[in-house]
Amino acid sequence: MNLTRLALPFLFFFAAFLAASLVQAANSAVILMYHRFGEDAYPSTSIRLEQFEEHLEELTKGPYTVLPVPEIMEKLRKGQSLPERTIGITIDDAYLSVYRQAWPRFRRANLPFSLFVATDPIDNRSQSYMSWRQIRELQRDGVTIGSQTASHLRMVNAERGENVADLAKSNERFEEMLGKKPVLFAYPYGEYSPEVKDL
Repeated sequence: MNLTRLALPFLFFFAAFLAASLVQAANSAVILMYHRFGEDAYPSTSIRLEQFEEHLEELTKGPYTVLPVPEIMEKLRKGQSLPERTIGITIDDAYLSVYRQAWPRFRRANLPFSLFVATDPIDNRSQSYMSWRQIRELQRDGVTIGSQTASHLRMVNAERGENVADLAKSNERFEEMLGKKPVLFAYPYGEYSPEVKDL
């Protein structure tokens, strides 16, 4: 067992909270990002459920204000103050464990989160991913649904035309399946360039 890999999610989470506690400015926030929940076969991207529940306890009982990411962005855009120690929560990739494990726990804790979806795995009905029906259920419950392209391509390595086509394809699917295009976008792999940013 590689203890270093198992410890990484905890270290990132602890660093985020340390940063949140040190940041006193009213114009900043910390974003916590998750992928999978309780999927032990993927230790580099999955958080253990016991550890996740500890996160939720800290978020609800600690000195933090958890706000929806769109609200955080809107306040920052308008130059409005945020509460000290503001936290936003995002989840990438729409894995099935989000629906089965994370969402019920977030609901019980009354914590908002944003889910970033690449549409091709959903359309291909990949077994480890959520379905459109499940994503619509989260949307109806108030979860913010964001885009992560159609194919989750590495945008910085793709030609402009490929990026434009991939984004157009995903936006079309969001409009068809959810009734609107997302207002939030997460770059796949966290990679972007000036060229990609201007798309």
